[in-house]
Amino acid sequence: MDKYYPIMLDLCGKKCVVIGGGKVAQRKVLSLLRCGAKVKVISPKCTDKLKKLQIEGKIELIKRPYTFGDIKGSFLAFIATDQEKVNKASLKEAKAEGAFVNVIDNPYECDFVVPSVIKRGDLQITVSTNGKSPMLSKKIREELEETFGEEYREYIHALGNLRELVLEEIDDIHIRRKVFKTIVYSDLLEKYKNRDIKEIRNAVMELYENVIQGIDIP
Repeated sequence: MDKYYPIMLDLCGKKCVVIGGGKVAQRKVLSLLRCGAKVKVISPKCTDKLKKLQIEGKIELIKRPYTFGDIKGSFLAFIATDQEKVNKASLKEAKAEGAFVNVIDNPYECDFVVPSVIKRGDLQITVSTNGKSPMLSKKIREELEETFGEEYREYIHALGNLRELVLEEIDDIHIRRKVFKTIVYSDLLEKYKNRDIKEIRNAVMELYENVIQGIDIP
């Protein structure tokens, strides 16, 4: 039986707490901020980057050791200290609060693990070994990065614009499906892999015009 259920969480505007102020905690904070979370950091010591984020008003930074009550009201908690006593106490509170919790380097106590991620604009590909081998996840991610290059950033953006146009212009769901399938399964992306990727947007629209005229529809 799989331990973890794969899911994409919307953290925008949600309260998230990070217990710890080292480099690992910093990475977690930055990833949370990219998703629009409201981040609070609890740590007597922290990196210069975290201090800067506090000065910029991007995070709440409380420079003291964790105390009971720090996790209250949080949707998600990262516990990123090297102090076993602190980790156990904050984990206990997180469980009691019903917050999703991740204890760094201790997958057996986690409600979730953070997978290796390949991000190309709105395309996200995640790799997980259910916490058993983060290094293998990293290796697989590096291999996939070679396959899914930066051209996918433009391609996904172009397909998003196309989808809005198709939904507006075409009522027949079967025709829509033909349009999407013809374009997505075409060799268009391969043709532009080693060319100016900005041309992909125009190429997608040109192919769309051909498709709706009856060209290339199976």
